[in-house]
Amino acid sequence: MNWDQSSTPGVKVETQLIKRSEVRGRTVMDYRITVSGAPHDRQYTLMAWPITVSQPIVLMEGLIIAADGTVGCPADSIKSCSQHLKGKELHLTYIPSSGEIYRHALISEDHQARAFFSIIPVPFVVTDKGCSLEVVRLSPQFELVIVRGKGFQPGEQLMFHTQSYQEMHDVPVTVDSHGQFQAHLTPTVKGRVAGTIAVTATAKSCSPTISFDWGQRP
Repeated sequence: MNWDQSSTPGVKVETQLIKRSEVRGRTVMDYRITVSGAPHDRQYTLMAWPITVSQPIVLMEGLIIAADGTVGCPADSIKSCSQHLKGKELHLTYIPSSGEIYRHALISEDHQARAFFSIIPVPFVVTDKGCSLEVVRLSPQFELVIVRGKGFQPGEQLMFHTQSYQEMHDVPVTVDSHGQFQAHLTPTVKGRVAGTIAVTATAKSCSPTISFDWGQRP
């Protein structure tokens, strides 16, 4: 849940959508990343944590951060980045599903500089009177998600309600000083392989509700 907060202090990553296309009926999105606050005289390893695997994986080694913050593979590199990216800028390409998160990290070879970041190309969000709920998919069939709330009154206590089949839960949640909260959620129900869950955050001035299907569908 705190992936993006794991960077070295002062290091930040910005993502920019540079191309959106349709390939065989599926949306393909390409992103550029720029890094600030990280040393430019070191080589970096790009890691990813797809929602389909249990641990982060190494994608390529030998990347560098240019003076303008863009990331690429040197033309004279003999590291693994040269197999697909030699002399070129790094672009991250996804075929995203709704709410799916893509987590990455750039880590220097001496492990002294770390840039952690994530991208949700197709956010799954609902709003009500300025408040919003977002579902972030952490497993392929929504068996595990993060629910993010934004736009609430800072310090307010709201009621977080979930219902999947006849299983209901009500949990009080205190909104932080930025008007936000987040909670992890496992919507599965014993004896069921699939279903639909509804999530509501009831506050004084708003009550957004979001629902989604989970589990194996026929």
